[in-house]
Amino acid sequence: MNMKMLIFFRMINSTYLYSFFILLAISSLIYLFFNFRSGKNEVSNKILLKNLLESLDMEIPDELKALENSSTDPQKLS
Repeated sequence: MNMKMLIFFRMINSTYLYSFFILLAISSLIYLFFNFRSGKNEVSNKILLKNLLESLDMEIPDELKALENSSTDPQKLS
């Protein structure tokens, strides 16, 4: 009887362990998705490029001229 209970508790523990790792993997994927979206980086890259071109006294394209440093709204770029 003692062996049966030990096997039963190990099955329960392994089920919780698998559930924990699955939950951890799903939450990690959600975290990575929200923090490494390309839309946010694209606007930041355009702001960096505009600042670089201004500091080098080079010609700035029209798309970058419309971009303001304080604006991170991608709808204002259109």
